[in-house]
Amino acid sequence: MKKINKLSLVLACLVFVGVTNAFAGTDAAAFLKKSVGVKAIGMGGAYTSLADDTSAIYWNPAGLAQIQDYYSVYAMATTGGSDKYPGLKDVTPTHQFFAASIPLQKFTDVLGKTVVGIGYISSKMDNIQHTDESGERLGTISDTDAAYYLSAGIPLWQSTTSLYVGASLKYITKNMSEVGVSDGGLDIDAGVIYSIDAADYGLISFGAIFQKGVNIGDDSAPMTTKVGASDKVLFAEKYQLTGALDLVQRQNEPLSGNLGLEFGVIDLLKMEMFSINGIYLRGGVEGYAVESRYDITSDYNETASYNFGLGFDFSIMNTYLQLDIAICSGNIFEQNTKFALNFFF
Repeated sequence: MKKINKLSLVLACLVFVGVTNAFAGTDAAAFLKKSVGVKAIGMGGAYTSLADDTSAIYWNPAGLAQIQDYYSVYAMATTGGSDKYPGLKDVTPTHQFFAASIPLQKFTDVLGKTVVGIGYISSKMDNIQHTDESGERLGTISDTDAAYYLSAGIPLWQSTTSLYVGASLKYITKNMSEVGVSDGGLDIDAGVIYSIDAADYGLISFGAIFQKGVNIGDDSAPMTTKVGASDKVLFAEKYQLTGALDLVQRQNEPLSGNLGLEFGVIDLLKMEMFSINGIYLRGGVEGYAVESRYDITSDYNETASYNFGLGFDFSIMNTYLQLDIAICSGNIFEQNTKFALNFFF
């Protein structure tokens, strides 16, 4: 356990070092700015300090350490298209996410309460017109970006206060096979979550994640740092209110903020074989610039996403099921509806 704790402390330090550092470069993995995890999306992406479901591999791998009692499987699908402007109406964008988490304590005590996660993000645009230098059409091409995740979260301690750390190793690829473009590169994320059970003031959490930035061919993604805070308050026994705020800093972009709220009614029905654990209403704003830099603030805010969501939590026998829906209104490739199922068993 001493070795695990030393590794965890190194990861935690790496996060806070990342707050004051950044690398410049052309974004080689811009598709990863398109969020995954429908609960998080419904809350406007203000999820760095929460990250309490399987989508933690994307938002903050430290959050995986909060899922210690169950195996989990997560799947997200997106509906929508891009028909706002001439020339784009035939383009078909898709964005999908699959993930699973495994608490290692179910197999061995050697690694303590470590939780391992794996995940896959696919972002694809079909039916892009391919033309030569004279403008003659040569057919259509597909642009496919993908990210493969291997993540782990570790609790350093859990009590009235809890500290979790984690990291994700990502392999990111870009493929336009019709024109001979195919390449990939490695990236790493490191995150931390610190929670305080403040009784009448709720569960107060602080989180941070540092993303190094991938190099693919001649392009590089900027280093990114996210910090967040949240408060989850239970009142009148059955009502829960959660508020969260994230600040996001990417090189050569203005500081942006994500703001989210969730109102839930919990423990609605309890039966031997079936229970309704909660119904949730969510809303948030994602990617809104909070400072003026680089003369792009107004353009940046035109693509901010205003999100709404619903969540339903059920228990069926020994399986816990989360069904989440989010409606996004932002730039032309983000006006869509996202659905997700998360199984815990």
